[in-house]
Amino acid sequence: MKLLSCNAGYLLDYEGSYHEYVLRPHRGLIGSKRAEENALSQLVDVINDEQPDVVGLVEVDQGSLRTRTDGQVADIARRLRERGLTYHPQAATKYGSGGVIPSLPMLQHLANGVLSTADHETVVHYLETGPKRLVIEVSTPEVDIFSTHLAMSGRARRSQLQELAELVTARENPVVAGDFNTYNGLDEVEAVFDGTELTVYEPGETVPPRPLDTVVTDTRTLDFFIAPESMAVSRCDVLDVQVSDHRPIVMEFEP
Repeated sequence: MKLLSCNAGYLLDYEGSYHEYVLRPHRGLIGSKRAEENALSQLVDVINDEQPDVVGLVEVDQGSLRTRTDGQVADIARRLRERGLTYHPQAATKYGSGGVIPSLPMLQHLANGVLSTADHETVVHYLETGPKRLVIEVSTPEVDIFSTHLAMSGRARRSQLQELAELVTARENPVVAGDFNTYNGLDEVEAVFDGTELTVYEPGETVPPRPLDTVVTDTRTLDFFIAPESMAVSRCDVLDVQVSDHRPIVMEFEP
């Protein structure tokens, strides 16, 4: 089985350089048709080349002013279908329902999503802590796959990790993938899952180095996998493609 995960950065085609945000701030406000098309094409190429069984996508736009699509996850599935690949799309807002954030026009369409080659059962979970708290679960006959994007705040993230651990360890054979925003390093993740049968599979550096980043963090690995220690993993890599300010990651394993 092959699992691909990517923080798509809302397909604004920012690659993580500070000057991009300074010179092209309009993308973050009203979007850019050219930028979105470039990022969409790159991401579709990656999925087409890898042909994973499940794709986890964080930071996708499902209909705000910034996107020219009716929803980026469904649009990716449509483009893949044109290449002869069938994927079932599913997306949900990152913020849940109720409260101020989900009601704001610019934020209510910001989402995470999954694509699956089979029409597996998909369940949406919301953690109790933090603003962005969505976890999407894809249940296959062999394994339960979770796609997540955790908080940047250290305190909120540690609480979310505890909730996430309780959720996934209730499954017999879980695999977790996503952007964990581990600015304090992997120790906080490993501490939460210590004593379980799950471990961190680290693919490598997933975000590019930038000036002054060392003021915030010493790690370049924010995206990774958590899976059973006993799982036969044949591949765990960062793909050398800058789809956004994060590089996609891929894992191949025997459930």
